[in-house]
Amino acid sequence: MLEKLAKKHDMTVEVLKILVKKGVIRELPTNKDMVFLSRMRRLWKDPEWLKISLRQAIRSRIRREKFVMELDLTKPEKYALNRYLNARGRLSVERVTQEVSYYYRVPLNTARGIVKKMRTRAYKAKSRKRREGRLR
Repeated sequence: MLEKLAKKHDMTVEVLKILVKKGVIRELPTNKDMVFLSRMRRLWKDPEWLKISLRQAIRSRIRREKFVMELDLTKPEKYALNRYLNARGRLSVERVTQEVSYYYRVPLNTARGIVKKMRTRAYKAKSRKRREGRLR
């Protein structure tokens, strides 16, 4: 039932399960639930609404930036990214690769790819912050 509802209202089943769990809608939706979902669909992907909601939910600008930066990452990717973002000095790819492989039980060749990708992302983020700092 939730699969059909998700398709109809352009939402994921996970979101609908959360709404059911929190008591916002029923598992077998009523007419009121359907009206609510159709109204929510209008807001669902509205950038202005998302921006205001995110600002209200996460007060710190730095935490909001971190949240958005890590939205689509797995745990090993988050770990590697944060290692590079928080590094004080030089940090070798091999060292972080070993850590990711050890902590998350990822094969070394896979971990190396993850680490290199996150090192590039961290470098770009730091460069962007430096440029913005000079402009202001």
